[in-house]
Amino acid sequence: MSLRTRIVALAVVLAMPAPVAVRADMIVELRDGRRIVLPVRREEVVRVRFSDGTVLSGGRIGLLGAETDAADVRPATPTGGGRVLRVGPEGPFRRPSEAAAAARDGDVVEITAGHYRDVAVWRASDLVIRGVDGRPVIDGGGRGAEDKAVWVIRGARVRVENVELVGAAVPDRNGAGIRAEGADLELVGVSVHDNEMGILVAADFRGTVRIVDSEFYRNFTDHERYGVPPGHNVYVSGGDRLVLEGSHLHGMRGGHGVKSRARANLIRCNRIEDGDGAGSYLIDIAEAAPTRIEGNLLIQGPRAENRTLVAFGTEGGDPDARLELAFDTLVSEVAGAVFVANHTPTPASVRATLLVGRGRPLSGPGTLTATLAFPDAAAAGLDGDGIPRPDSPAVDAAGRQPPPPCRFRAPRGTLPRTVRGRGADVGAFEGG
Repeated sequence: MSLRTRIVALAVVLAMPAPVAVRADMIVELRDGRRIVLPVRREEVVRVRFSDGTVLSGGRIGLLGAETDAADVRPATPTGGGRVLRVGPEGPFRRPSEAAAAARDGDVVEITAGHYRDVAVWRASDLVIRGVDGRPVIDGGGRGAEDKAVWVIRGARVRVENVELVGAAVPDRNGAGIRAEGADLELVGVSVHDNEMGILVAADFRGTVRIVDSEFYRNFTDHERYGVPPGHNVYVSGGDRLVLEGSHLHGMRGGHGVKSRARANLIRCNRIEDGDGAGSYLIDIAEAAPTRIEGNLLIQGPRAENRTLVAFGTEGGDPDARLELAFDTLVSEVAGAVFVANHTPTPASVRATLLVGRGRPLSGPGTLTATLAFPDAAAAGLDGDGIPRPDSPAVDAAGRQPPPPCRFRAPRGTLPRTVRGRGADVGAFEGG
């Protein structure tokens, strides 16, 4: 078996030009557990060549998935080819938990639209679970499977589509819509709300968590009353990478929109906001890891409990990891906001980003490139959806810098982003 086929991840980024050279060791991880670290700087790497003649080059060489297209960082696809288990009033399974108990690796579980008062543990791998004939509502009714969640997903390579998960409450006050304890989980078009926690990914989770075209809101626990940590909409406490795309996160109360300890993060083309809630950080990369945040609309409401919108490295992590924001629109209705807080010694990069509100663009080391700041939406020339009007200073202001391939589409999802003028517009949307 060649070395190329044994490589799990290659963490190398060729840095954007910056006044300070950034240390970023090349890390090669092998399937047998060995880990090879080569002390280099990002700007020193021209290409990576294997003995079989394969060459990786071209200015950007994967950041553990954090800088590649979402299609390149999908978790392993369920193999399928198994049975189809049908859940609904016509049977043969009346509740999802009955199908979960019967499911074997490779099965497809189809849940007919309806209201199910039920909790379940899914142990099978290579599993597809999807709602059909509408969206089924799975209601924990104030309980949680194993005192954890509406659904505890323990298998590997599981895909969940078109389901609604609500009503989890457990003695530890962290009842989640989904507790992910396996490996490689993909959520597509799901709605997770009114639990104590939205999704809670276990610290020993393996592989990728990918959340696409989904909605998380009003996942809350009264942490002040019970003396427990607050509930977050998305809490990833382990895993190789988080990919969040085309999703709407809102209604936080005390917790974060996204809190991640994954080893790499790609957060792209989402809308994340407090709304009528009073949340903390909109995005918290608690333990610094290679992270790219692009094409997002982030809105901090007037009741926010924390003045920071995006926080990086608040609880340690890799001091050499790099945070990059590109083509985001960050709006704060809180006086004295901190739009981006970098708690690491490695400079963050903020480019082609639109900052709206009165506050500090960046705390901690970093650079601002083609980034515009305005006191309010009127001065920025934005409409009610954050899109630049034709006379906005943001129009064409990013020049030749390539924007992300997508933009958020309400109420959730994405559309392709197309440059319309002489150059790309600064921020999450193209105006015109």
